[in-house]
Amino acid sequence: MSDLPSELEARFERIVEHHVLHGELLPAEQVAADRPDLVAPLRALVEQYLDLTRTLDTGAGPAPVEPAVAPPTIEGFRVVERIGGGGMGEVYKLEDLTLHRFVAAKVIRADSRVRTRLPDFLREARSLALFTDPRIVQVFELRESAGQPVIIMELVEGFELGRIGPSLEFSQRARILREVCGAIHHAHRAGIQHRDLKPSNIMLDASLSPKILDFGLSGGDPTSGHLQGTLFYLAPEQIDPQQPIDARTDVYALGVVLYELLCGVVPFSGDTAPEVLEKVRTGVPRLPVEIDPTVPEPLQAIALKAMERQSGDRYATAHEMALDLSRYLDGRPVLARPTQYATTLGARVAPHLDQVAEWLRLKLIHPHEADHLRRAYRQFDVRDDDWIAASRLLSYSQIALYLGAFLLVAGGLFYFSAHRFFDAVRGVTRPFVALGLPFAGLNLIGRHLYRTDRQAVAVAFFLAGVGLLPLALLISLHEAGLWVVQADASGQLFADGSISNRQLQVTLLASVAWSGWLALMTRTTALSTVSTVVAVLLAISLLADAGLRTWLEDGRFDLLALHLAPTAVAYAAAAFALERAARPWFARPLYVAAAVVIVVSLDLLALDGRTFSYLGLSLQRYQSSQVTNPTLVDTLAALTLNGVAFYAIAAALERRGGEVMRTAAGLLFVIAPFSMLEPLAYLVETAEYSARFGWIYLSLALAVAVASHHRQRKSFYYAGVADTGVALYLIAARHAWFDRPRWAETVIAAGLLALVAGFLLDARERRRR
Repeated sequence: MSDLPSELEARFERIVEHHVLHGELLPAEQVAADRPDLVAPLRALVEQYLDLTRTLDTGAGPAPVEPAVAPPTIEGFRVVERIGGGGMGEVYKLEDLTLHRFVAAKVIRADSRVRTRLPDFLREARSLALFTDPRIVQVFELRESAGQPVIIMELVEGFELGRIGPSLEFSQRARILREVCGAIHHAHRAGIQHRDLKPSNIMLDASLSPKILDFGLSGGDPTSGHLQGTLFYLAPEQIDPQQPIDARTDVYALGVVLYELLCGVVPFSGDTAPEVLEKVRTGVPRLPVEIDPTVPEPLQAIALKAMERQSGDRYATAHEMALDLSRYLDGRPVLARPTQYATTLGARVAPHLDQVAEWLRLKLIHPHEADHLRRAYRQFDVRDDDWIAASRLLSYSQIALYLGAFLLVAGGLFYFSAHRFFDAVRGVTRPFVALGLPFAGLNLIGRHLYRTDRQAVAVAFFLAGVGLLPLALLISLHEAGLWVVQADASGQLFADGSISNRQLQVTLLASVAWSGWLALMTRTTALSTVSTVVAVLLAISLLADAGLRTWLEDGRFDLLALHLAPTAVAYAAAAFALERAARPWFARPLYVAAAVVIVVSLDLLALDGRTFSYLGLSLQRYQSSQVTNPTLVDTLAALTLNGVAFYAIAAALERRGGEVMRTAAGLLFVIAPFSMLEPLAYLVETAEYSARFGWIYLSLALAVAVASHHRQRKSFYYAGVADTGVALYLIAARHAWFDRPRWAETVIAAGLLALVAGFLLDARERRRR
């Protein structure tokens, strides 16, 4: 009903509310008097509502009294007692006078409203007769008694799961439900869904082995069966005729059954059927651990995963749910990560972030402390899957896996060197065996491991395969004679012709595509980082066709910088798109790559004073005439200004960018202060300029240290203190003051003054507080 027009839904709710409060139905014609086009669909909804309230055991208030069915007379059987009943009929215990065994008989009710369910009743008999699964009640035959259909079936002696479940250990509850999931999966493979799973339809014998009963509402047609079943166990799609019903509807009911087993209550309840239906459609259940703190979190995760509102977010099959239950029973991590965890966590983190802002406003905490708290809280928004977090632990298995991957790649490099540079390997057979087969095998094994819930191991195999791929391709292309060039061919990055530009580009392009696909599949930062690094190498290889080798030989680093800079824009754009697509694990390394390319490009452009040359400026008049390099001051000044630019870019990313961008911002904040000051240190060290440059350097170093107070930049403080020490040394060396005690005494006095200043500042801050 969530997809119905709002006008129709509002009128339907009016009819339901009036019926609940006053016990009478408003005519559809009256409610939709001004909208004749809504009368027919409104009638259909009312019929579905009445059908639900008449024939289903909702458990919401007293159930309507149904006329009992008289004990049947069945040839060859003796009725022992009535043992139950439901929406479809009455169930009796019979004695088989021929085989001397006890069986159960289900007889349809005589009530005319239920007789409309006769096809469902007959379908139950046919459905159950198909199964030989010991976990599903067995059907022996279908008979008639006084014109009423009767199913003769296996008698299950035991207790309903709902009655005995709370007294069981959590491991016993998980084991029982795992068996139920297996039986339901068996039914699904036969094309039949149960559609009315609940604890009262699951019986346990003395050994706690389950038996599933009552397939009266079973079916396989995705367009039928809506609004049929027991209210509290209905999946959202069962109450919306616009949505199809499939096997995941039973998965939802299994989740509700597990939820109830864990904490003793159903996830959604209410005083009226419409109230319960609305909660099923839009509500969020309480976490079981909030109701019972002893509930194991893995079982809670399994239940909530099975109960996802969107069927696509649930377990795809009951078998997958059974596998997760097996993992819990074996003491292994479960794969379930319900979306409710993220939404619940986000909703509960938001007030804390508001409190952090309030603390900052009241001066209870400092800005840098507020930033640390915000970053810590925001990490919850981008948490990796549990297995990824676990794979970061340095266990012996992880050490061995990644060491093995490293050794494979190292061996591949040695093999490539033997083939290409020493001509020790010829032909394609040995390279194929040494590199090609391991690459294929690693990826096949990795894919199998990933599908069988050993993702951390699979990623190590994938990484090793990615390392072997470019080496195997380069050898294959050379042996196949594709894009081979002669030594000293013009425009080639490798002058000896060992690897042509095109071979390198094709190889790197294939590696980027393969590693990128693996990164998207596994959602791992490791593979996305590898893909990003290879993408940077691909960009450099493409510049080879534009004259990269010539630029390097001629020292035209500015041309390399100008051609490399657009790749930073490309990486940033790709990262932004991936961040918007909720793939932060891939966006983060791309943002970092963009930041690194910006740093490299600007620093390369600064060499030989090219930055000032392009701007039509020069600082050469401040340069000593005795210096042989006429652009030295321009170069060092440009490098210093680059540090300022890095800080400005980082500040803009931190202020305007998203959480994922802040990784790149943090990198630039670390680089910025060193970029500002280290060129000045070199300038002073040359001793070819006025001594005042040493004092300028010292002043700037102290200024950077003091500036660290702004937004609490510790990298600025460390850079400022380090450069202050270097500046003091260079000034003493320039003036030959190492043998003068007065210089040392002056520095000591400055230190004492700084301590006194710190004491006075602290006293003032105390008075303010």
